[in-house]
Amino acid sequence: MLRFVNVCLVLGLVALTYVIYQVKYDARSLDKEIVALNKSLETERDAIAVLRAEWSLLNRPERIDRLAKKYLKLAPASPRQLKTLDTVSASDIARFPLKSKNAETARAAPKAKKPQAAHAAVQ
Repeated sequence: MLRFVNVCLVLGLVALTYVIYQVKYDARSLDKEIVALNKSLETERDAIAVLRAEWSLLNRPERIDRLAKKYLKLAPASPRQLKTLDTVSASDIARFPLKSKNAETARAAPKAKKPQAAHAAVQ
């Protein structure tokens, strides 16, 4: 009986040793993965910093003003182009429809209010 218990204990010890080594190698593998993820994270943080610097460089008001003058050919607004809210009519609103990404869905959807009702709500 004593010999059977000893054999069971030795087999249990061998099994525990195997499990401990397996856990050890799994932990090493996870450590390597963590190091690789940290390197990747640092690389992405550096890339984000570069992109933020480029973004601030591209959004300088002087640059935007120069590009607007070069490509847009804008002129100052003349007094005849300005209207007060009292002089705006429904035909003015219908003459210049808003262009948006959702223009197709706006056309497909039934209109709930007429432009005159919207004008009355603005006043």
